[in-house]
Amino acid sequence: MLALFIVVEAPTAPSLEEFGAGPAIGIILGVFFGMLAFSYTFFMPYFHRRLVKEDARLRFYHVFLGPTLLKEDPWLFWPAPADGDVVIDYYESAHRQSDVPAKSLDPLAVNQATTEKQPTGSKEPSLPADTEEQTLPPPPKDKKLMGPHERFLQPTAHLPLYFPARIWSWTKFIVMQGVTRDCVSHDDASLAKTHAKATHYDNKVEHLWTYAQVASAMIMSIAHGSNDVANAVGPWTAAYETYKSGFVNTTSPTPVWILIVAGFLLGLGFWVYGYHIIRSLGNKITQLSPTRGFSMELGAAITVLLASRLGLPVSTTQCLTGATVGVALMNYSLGAVNWKQLVFIFSGWLLTLPIAGLMSGILMVLALNTPHF
Repeated sequence: MLALFIVVEAPTAPSLEEFGAGPAIGIILGVFFGMLAFSYTFFMPYFHRRLVKEDARLRFYHVFLGPTLLKEDPWLFWPAPADGDVVIDYYESAHRQSDVPAKSLDPLAVNQATTEKQPTGSKEPSLPADTEEQTLPPPPKDKKLMGPHERFLQPTAHLPLYFPARIWSWTKFIVMQGVTRDCVSHDDASLAKTHAKATHYDNKVEHLWTYAQVASAMIMSIAHGSNDVANAVGPWTAAYETYKSGFVNTTSPTPVWILIVAGFLLGLGFWVYGYHIIRSLGNKITQLSPTRGFSMELGAAITVLLASRLGLPVSTTQCLTGATVGVALMNYSLGAVNWKQLVFIFSGWLLTLPIAGLMSGILMVLALNTPHF
């Protein structure tokens, strides 16, 4: 599909007609059959060894061993433990079990334990020293649920600011705090009920689709760049060309450095503050899994690429939200969709247009009325 959209744009020719149908079809089918041969040579033996033979020793880098994995006992470099899990549980509860308050001990069990240890002739039982508070210690914080403050700053909080370890912890916090946020788990009981209505597929099938989801994520990224980045670069390019030439032109070339800077800033925004959107579009709408993620990303990517081909500036976020709802409805239950979250997202779409217009208008008024010489 990606080869199809790239060839349709025909970057080496003024138009697709001049490029020719023969070369276009040859490139598209060549990519298809090339990937098909690569998959049968490397991926099929890997999946057979891991999912059919249930060999837990395999790692992702063993895929390059290819047909040798079809042997009865293939040689594996840097293997995983043989007693490990073949695949992970992709439907593991996203509820924060480690945040549940510690439960009190059963009074009957406490009385029984103290009665057994009570000396003969005592009038009142005395509690053992280890059960005086009658509460269990809080469970240890799960590593994947730790926030950036706990993960980076807390271990060195007792050190002075000039200590190298403290400086290094602050450096890691500033650089990594946006991509170490927990965007999956939740504390909402109603959301847990929504997730419970989702259909659970075989974890081996879900594991197969993790590799396909990598490809769909790549296509989604390219579609995102073809539309959302262009939405920001368009006004920037027009303003830059007007400033440079002094004339307002209907068309103007886009400097390469603007595209590079825009792509860098887009990635920086995701790295620093994108976790809020990831939370909103993640498990807060419905139960997600690799099969659902693949369908969402590929459906949204095709929509965005078609819009880019037609010159329609669309929102990738809106396309992904619609794709998420479509996938959620395939559970054949309206309860599998968190409609409160959808209303919250939709209200944000309604507010952005007037707020953005108001803010830009105020900035323009300030610029026009700035004292100048």
